[in-house]
Amino acid sequence: MNKHVMPKLTRRGFVIGTAAAGAGLAIGLDIPFGGPTVVRAADGSPEVNVWVVIRPDNTTVVRIARSEMGQGSLTGLAQLVAEELECDWSKVVTEYPTPGQSVARKRAWGDFSTGGSRGIRSSQDYVRKGGATARVMLVQAAANEWKVPASECTAANSVITHTPSGKTTTYGKVVEAAAKLEPPAEVKLKDPKDWKIIGKGVKRLDTVDKTTGAMIYGSDVKLPGMLNATIKDCPVFGGKLKSYDEAKIMGMKGVKKVVRVSDSSVAVVADTWWHAKTALDALPIVWDEGENAKVSSESIAKWLAEGLDNAQPAYIGNQNGDAKAAIAGAVKKVEAVYNYPYQNHAPMEPMNATALYTPDKCEVWCGTQNGEAAFAATMEASGLPAEKCEVHKLILGGGFGRRGMTDYVRQAVLIAKEMPGTPVKLLWSREEDMAQGKFHPVTQCKMTGAFDADNNLTALHVRLSGQSILYTVRPAALVNGMDTAAFQGLSPSGDAAIGYSVPNLLVEHSMRNPTFRPASGAA
Repeated sequence: MNKHVMPKLTRRGFVIGTAAAGAGLAIGLDIPFGGPTVVRAADGSPEVNVWVVIRPDNTTVVRIARSEMGQGSLTGLAQLVAEELECDWSKVVTEYPTPGQSVARKRAWGDFSTGGSRGIRSSQDYVRKGGATARVMLVQAAANEWKVPASECTAANSVITHTPSGKTTTYGKVVEAAAKLEPPAEVKLKDPKDWKIIGKGVKRLDTVDKTTGAMIYGSDVKLPGMLNATIKDCPVFGGKLKSYDEAKIMGMKGVKKVVRVSDSSVAVVADTWWHAKTALDALPIVWDEGENAKVSSESIAKWLAEGLDNAQPAYIGNQNGDAKAAIAGAVKKVEAVYNYPYQNHAPMEPMNATALYTPDKCEVWCGTQNGEAAFAATMEASGLPAEKCEVHKLILGGGFGRRGMTDYVRQAVLIAKEMPGTPVKLLWSREEDMAQGKFHPVTQCKMTGAFDADNNLTALHVRLSGQSILYTVRPAALVNGMDTAAFQGLSPSGDAAIGYSVPNLLVEHSMRNPTFRPASGAA
């Protein structure tokens, strides 16, 4: 299932999407004359619903919209569906639907975004319903064949049993009929006490391919006639590309083209990645580094330290009592300042994407934490409408929030546009990956505690001064200008509760946003 395959049309249908590298997924509509619609996977197997495909040999294909980047969500999400489906876990495989197919089917798979540890918890309800719905339809198909009430039938391990008579059949034998049924409007989900797969320690579905080297990551993609590219962006954030002398490198081995990708970046396309990298390193480039060239870690640290002054404005995220008064009159006061530096997310696999552009179609193969965002970036960069674009998701060699960004996808498409009809794989060098990271926000924190004569903590003042992640990546989530994410672990309640009681408490955030774009560190 993790082998790269090229797009193909099913013989009896027309394809809505194209084959997905790493999964072989192509969804088509098989419409027999006068008969009900059956949606089929690339191999012709019927789709019971968008989450479940059953093959004749009883293999269950579970569709996974979220991204796998090492955290195990692919297996966990498959467990959720399989539990309600009552299928044979030993015959479960997975595949990614594509965001283009999701758009064509009115976002049938819901949210593709994977971050903040939300992949399972925010989709568990509807994917479980997907499994339960498919089970009901399969059981109903068997009951119809036997001409018995569905209430007399049970399902387990992909086998349906008519309890009174002892008759049995398999999912694979009734799936054709089940795929033609109207899905039930409501389904009942299992009580957690009856779970047999959810929450259990099962073997991960991606382990074997990862340990044998069969797993295909974005950097492994190979297409016929493919060229390779690497890129340099201005080493100072916000700077510009002033000029470069491509004549100096066009005669170098393997070089095919030098591409000005944006007003701050240039790429070299060559027959191999190493030839592209060697030529790019030799390319004479003049940068206009701009005002940010004057900024340093020291100047940012000094600016943030000023935000620790209580006289500076701040958002209050949590408070009770009067912390400042209690500290002022305390028998004992303890103060400490902590610094959290910029940190690169540094996935093991550098940023990469392979793009194939023609004036009539643009396809991208990449690892991404947000397939829909990558799809939107593909549309924007290609200038083509949704029906002419597609993104094929692959297993990520690490994400940590970094692959929630789409800069590398946009770059790959812009480079491919300069070479229509030729697939181009853009792979950042490790140096570029570190230099152009979207860093975890920089923060300082001053904590002041007050104690009574018996050394009991009577007051705590937490003063944060630092960058807001939401201000940059999701401004709509700000609450009256305040970044609630800044108070994680310091909130009065919920998942991010402070966890202990202090009679007098004040937690506040002086928001100070340097010009460097951050990204979350969520997985």
